[in-house]
Amino acid sequence: MARRFSQIKRGTEYNRGLDNYVQYLRDAENRPTKRLQGGVRGARRELVIRAVTPFGISISAGEVYEVRASQKSITGIGSAVGATRLVTPSGSTTPTVNKKFKPARVSSFKGSGTASYQQSKVTKLYYLKYEGDSYSLPFGAISETEEEATGAKVVKAAILSAFGAADIKRISFSPERVPV
Repeated sequence: MARRFSQIKRGTEYNRGLDNYVQYLRDAENRPTKRLQGGVRGARRELVIRAVTPFGISISAGEVYEVRASQKSITGIGSAVGATRLVTPSGSTTPTVNKKFKPARVSSFKGSGTASYQQSKVTKLYYLKYEGDSYSLPFGAISETEEEATGAKVVKAAILSAFGAADIKRISFSPERVPV
């Protein structure tokens, strides 16, 4: 019975958040952004070139597609994804570059369990923020007949075991997009 009107009870809180959001959109001069106030750009993440075998494209033997990945993610979960799903191009292998191809991607979060409430700059509501590291890597097929869902299950199991005894483990996938 305690949960019966829980969303209605939160209505005033959400209404206050909506009012703050609308006010944020209206007052562009008062926004604390670097674009309006000036500032210094932070350090960019280091990207490295890798290659994957696509799931949904018929390709010739040994052909791979070029992708980019951050060095932090490769260090964090690269060994779990595996060298067969995310290939380092060698001198003899030249990856195919196709701007319309988007590889399947795994996004993961490894949390330490500590959390704190942080206030949103836009809605002024408080949200629970967990401490930890986020990683995102593209991955591809091992063979021409492997399905994307099968590859995702294998990658998920490998990342969960790599995270070990972490308190918080979150994993999600973005599907591959092939050019038509």
